Amino acid sequence: MKISFARFVKSLSVRLLLLTLIWVSFISTTVAYTMMLNWELEASSAATNMIEDLRYHSFRSALFAQKQYPEEDFLDELKSFDEHIEQLKTGDKWKPLMMPDSPEVQEAFKGIVHCWNTNLKTELLFARESGEQVPMQKVTIFVEQLSVLADHIEANRSGLLWQLRYLQGLLIVLGIGSLFAIEFLLMRWVIRPLRELGAGIDKLWVGDLNVRVKSACDDEIGQITEGFNQMAERLKDSYENLEQKVADKTASVEEKNNHLRQLYEMTSYLAHRQDIDDIFEGFQNRVLGLTLADACLVQLMDEEDDVLGVAASHGLAGDILKAVNDWHDAVISAENILDKSYPVFLNLSEMDGDHIRVFTDAGFRQCYCFQIRSANVKGICTLFYQTRRPLSSPHMRLMESFSTHLAVAIENARLSARDEQFAIVQERQLFSQGLHDSIAQTLSFLNLQTQFLTDAIRNDDVHLRDESLENIREGVQECYVDVRELLVNYREKLHKENFIDGVKTVIQRFEAQSRVNAELHVTGDGVEPDPCQKLQIIFIVQEALSNVRKHAEAENVDVRIDNDKDLTVTIIDDGIGIDKDIVEVKKGRHVGLSIMAERAARIGATVEVTRASPIGGTRVKLSLKEEARQLS
Repeated sequence: MKISFARFVKSLSVRLLLLTLIWVSFISTTVAYTMMLNWELEASSAATNMIEDLRYHSFRSALFAQKQYPEEDFLDELKSFDEHIEQLKTGDKWKPLMMPDSPEVQEAFKGIVHCWNTNLKTELLFARESGEQVPMQKVTIFVEQLSVLADHIEANRSGLLWQLRYLQGLLIVLGIGSLFAIEFLLMRWVIRPLRELGAGIDKLWVGDLNVRVKSACDDEIGQITEGFNQMAERLKDSYENLEQKVADKTASVEEKNNHLRQLYEMTSYLAHRQDIDDIFEGFQNRVLGLTLADACLVQLMDEEDDVLGVAASHGLAGDILKAVNDWHDAVISAENILDKSYPVFLNLSEMDGDHIRVFTDAGFRQCYCFQIRSANVKGICTLFYQTRRPLSSPHMRLMESFSTHLAVAIENARLSARDEQFAIVQERQLFSQGLHDSIAQTLSFLNLQTQFLTDAIRNDDVHLRDESLENIREGVQECYVDVRELLVNYREKLHKENFIDGVKTVIQRFEAQSRVNAELHVTGDGVEPDPCQKLQIIFIVQEALSNVRKHAEAENVDVRIDNDKDLTVTIIDDGIGIDKDIVEVKKGRHVGLSIMAERAARIGATVEVTRASPIGGTRVKLSLKEEARQLS
């Protein structure tokens, strides 16, 4: 506490604040005392003026006491005299009006009050009632007493005036003296130290790194001076060791750039590889080149039974790979490597066990284990060394980044493979639905007609035989057309054409197959649909036109594409139209409509099939909103 108080007192700001506080307090007190003296002088002057009024009223009262003057004027004079006496007795601080507190003044004032109340006032009343002359000698004596009171008040005022003059002279002397005192203190506390500090800064500016500024105080300027000396010392040290520091920084930057280059190379390689074997091979080659390890082992956790298995290896013989399971059970489980958030170092030369001896017999002395971890991938990358070679912290961090990128690359490869499998399954499902909606139904019809033909031959029914043969011929022809249409549709390279050209190709093929007139109308200048949207929309148009060919008995088809913020595709035919009730009944069995709905749902679109007009025709309307186009 004492040290804190001492530092507090030594503070320049505190000293200046205290000095200012003392000076302002003294000035304020002096000014207040001067104002009080002025107030007392004004109050005494007012009292003197009122005593002069009492002299005047004394003679007027003696004059009006005679019978020839009205009694009301006499009484008013007596009343005015009494009021003046009462005002002098009570005083008034706001006028100001106040009798001085000196004993002489108070004693003289009491004598005047007593003389007036017991003597002069009585004589005046008696003279008024009796009509006799007022004894002027008593009035003169009373007026002389008032003069004595005025002299006492004036003497008191003179004393106050002398105090005021002394105080003003003292203020002048103290003002001049404080000016010199403040200049002296500012020179000593502020100006001189700042000049010395400025001179030191000037010398440092011209290159004198040996300059130091002495400080005789421990205040803020002293702290700034100490900071300046430390800065000069550091500048001198930095200047003397600049070349070495530049070399060290350059080496550090080169090492970091090298690590960043290796990290970028690894990231770029892993990002452009989807084959898992290529990923492992490229990863191990780069890791071995970076860490100078003698062998590398990558183990991944099986997704089903949570068991580590060998995913890839480099530099490990077959007998060592056979012992990896024992290595996992005895070492990795014991060290709990997968549960740690940092790499694990194992000194194989100091460990016991048959599972360790396999590695030590192969010449390996130490290894580092790094976690391979992502959302759905977990494993370990182990680097083996035949000699003691500690990995630096930057290499350790780089290896951790490599392992993380490897996990992401493995996960992406797995997801890509799953996406391809899922896409194949979906396309096979759609293909099977297409077969069911076309060829399967036709074959079912052919099977039924074959049974009719068999019965006709058995019963020698010529009419039924010829009719069955004609139906079989038409069914085979329709089945052939359906097969060709499916083959053409699934061999189409839609990604090589833009959206409008792809639609035109589908329309041209429809006209060639059905000999139905089809027209295309395109409006809007919206963006081109992405490949996924383009593929599904063209397949929906193709399915709608196929339904026109099979069921509509139409002569004309109008295809309209409105490509603004929203994309709308409308196919309208002039055929027999669609029965909404029949569609609802056959909704589960009409695969064509289901296929269109499924394809639209894939890209966030909707498909609506309605009757084009009350007299016939069918309208198929596909709507793809702006929000769905941006999310796709």
